Amino acid sequence: SGPCDDLGTSCDWAIKVEVCKHYLKGLPFHLTENILDQAHKLLDNHHDIDKLLLLILSAIENCRTRRLKTPVYLYSSELGRIRLLESLIGSDILQNLKDVQFCMYNFYHR
Repeated sequence: SGPCDDLGTSCDWAIKVEVCKHYLKGLPFHLTENILDQAHKLLDNHHDIDKLLLLILSAIENCRTRRLKTPVYLYSSELGRIRLLESLIGSDILQNLKDVQFCMYNFYHR
């Protein structure tokens, strides 16, 4: 795995986030939040964490949620944690959040 793989992966993620953002942007806040709640229940596991992260990043970049809960199983994905934090820093959502829960296991020590 070299720099081209990293660039390819990064571009692939950016495209997926843009597509997901497109579908979420027209939804009301409560519906987006309900989708995220259900996604947490179904996808917060080792196998589906990337799918859940995709939905979370899309909601963050669209500023379509007032609640943020990070996935518990994100602890095993350093790249996923970095993407999440970069997304938070690069968006205006921090001004709109009313509830934030950093549920990532051992988040501060990794």
